[in-house]
This record gives sequence, structure tokens and C-alpha cells, in this order.
Amino acid sequence: MNSITAHATETDNTVLLTVLGDQPYPVYELNNILRYLHQYFPQHEQALMLTANVRHRDLQETYVPAYKMQMVFDYCAEHLGTHQALSLGQSYQLSDLGVFGYALASCRNLADAIELADKYNGLTGNLLEKSAHIEGQRFVSRFHNVIGLSPTTLNFFVLLSLTASLHVARQIFGPFLRYDRVYLSFNDEAHRDQYEEVFGCPVQFDCDFDAWGIDLNLLTLPKQKESPASMATYLPYCNELMNAMKQEASLVNEIQQILISCSGDYPDIEMLASAFNVSSRTLRRQLAALGTSYQKILNKVRCQLAIEYLTKTDLSIEDISNLLGFSDVTNFRHAFKKWLNRTPSYYRKISCF
Repeated sequence: MNSITAHATETDNTVLLTVLGDQPYPVYELNNILRYLHQYFPQHEQALMLTANVRHRDLQETYVPAYKMQMVFDYCAEHLGTHQALSLGQSYQLSDLGVFGYALASCRNLADAIELADKYNGLTGNLLEKSAHIEGQRFVSRFHNVIGLSPTTLNFFVLLSLTASLHVARQIFGPFLRYDRVYLSFNDEAHRDQYEEVFGCPVQFDCDFDAWGIDLNLLTLPKQKESPASMATYLPYCNELMNAMKQEASLVNEIQQILISCSGDYPDIEMLASAFNVSSRTLRRQLAALGTSYQKILNKVRCQLAIEYLTKTDLSIEDISNLLGFSDVTNFRHAFKKWLNRTPSYYRKISCF
């Protein structure tokens, strides 16, 4: 069993939190989108910057706040349409990723690249949580909408992620790399031919989830060109970037760490505010300015932990409910269905295909 299949089948206690509010998001993606708009939809370039309150000097930074990127994706989904993400994703270049791109290009095979991208997903942007498993002769990676993106934004972001990831991977492993199957929770039958041409595989619409699958045999696909240095050369720089992201001043980061450390015994907004030496009203106002709220952060932490428990452990629904601090399992079931429009038991079932 290679490393990526082992990773998909073993329990991993590490929770990689998706970004929210003022947490840092790599600015390269914003630059890519603006570059694309400038070339093909110039009437939207300035409008998007105004909508997301992006200034030209922000584009020179390493990171941009996640809430601004969410506004960017909201704008693109509304004004460009979902299927336009196919063309946008094909404009992404390996060089856009900087030192992390060099690290990917130095991977021995596709399995190593997938594992590296999962480990350092913060360097590519992670509005969605991901999980992986093996289905027969197919490696499957699934997206989880733990921060509650709107349906239109979710569809756009998923399609952009699918397209950009494949396009960048082809630059390393060859133009004939393709998915084995793509699962989408929405329906865009009118553009099916375009989707299947880009992905090189059948697309299944109206699914209960968003995911991609790839033949296990392709995981050993080697890189096309020798890189000037080994992966070990670049990983220290990748670690520095990840550590810098974690150390970025972020109110949301601090709140998340407090909630995770509480092990289900979560404080209310008043108790949390006192920890920051502000009033609850001030804390609510600060979070609102970041496009979020205490309840959204708490829901995200609970939802993400619930997904981890449901997909990676055999814990009962009742035990998971207790671990997440719910007074009874019925309240947990109602909350989970509100978050992901699925019951916990059904979500666990479809996670196993």
C-alpha cells in the first residue's frame, strides 16, 4: 500500500481547520482571478475589487483575509456563472504557487503530490474541508462545506478547485492525466460536454456530495521532468510559510483555538469576550466586521469535528454528540442537518459509498 492510500484509510486525529473571517488566505488566487477578469471580463475587474474592498497594495501582500476571498467567490459565482470556473481554473499556473509549486514539481509521483497538497492545503486556499477514502480501484477525495458557503458560491468554488488542481497537476505529470469520475451536487447538464472534455471523464450531477475520483494505478504516475532540487530542499520553506500563516494576527484563529481546547464545554459569547478584555457587544461588532460571528465560528468547529468523527472513527452518533457538547443527540442531529443538509447517519453512510 502506498502512502496516499494508507493516508486515506487510516484514522488521523489532526483537524485541518478551514479559513474564515480574518484568517489568512494566499493572495495568489486573488491575483489569478483579477488577471483573468482583466483579460476576458474587464467590466468586472474594478467592480470585484470594490465589492470585496480590495486595494492594489493588497495584491502585493502574501495573504488576504479569508472573508474578502469569500466575497470574491460570491461575486464571481453571481456575475460569471458556475461553468465559467472551468475556464478560470485552466488559467492557473504551477509558478503561481511559488516555492510550494516547486515542492509539488519535485514529488516523485502523483500520490506524493496529493499527499503534499493535503498537508499544506493552507498554501493553496482551503475554504472547504476535504476527506479521502478508497472505493474499489478508485481514490476518492470529497469536499465538505463546513463554513456554509451559499449554494452558488459552493458550486463555483468546487468547480474552480477541481479544474485548477487538475490543470496544475497536468503541468507536472503530463497532459493526459485525468479524473476517473467527478461527482457534483448541482446540475449543469447544458454544459456537460464542456465539463467532461476538461476533466477527461464522466461527470455525475445531482449527487449528495462534491468529489473527484482517480484510478489508483495513476497514483504511481511519475513526474515528466526532473526538478532542479529534491522535495527536502523546499519543505523547510513551506513549513515557514505555514507557520507564518498560523502566527498571523487573527481574532478568528484565537477563538477557534479556545473552542478546540474546550473539548465540548464551550463558553458563551460573554465568557469569550471577557477572555479578550472586551464587552460581548464589542466582540460581536468586531466579528461582524470580518463577515462572521461567534455562532458561525462555533458551528464551523463543531461541524468540522463532527465530520472527522463520522468519517474517520466508529464512534456512535450519541458519543459524537456528547464530544461536541450537545445536551442530547436530537439537538446534534438537528444542528448537523442544518449545517450540511444531511443527517449524521446518512452522512456517514454516503462517506463509505
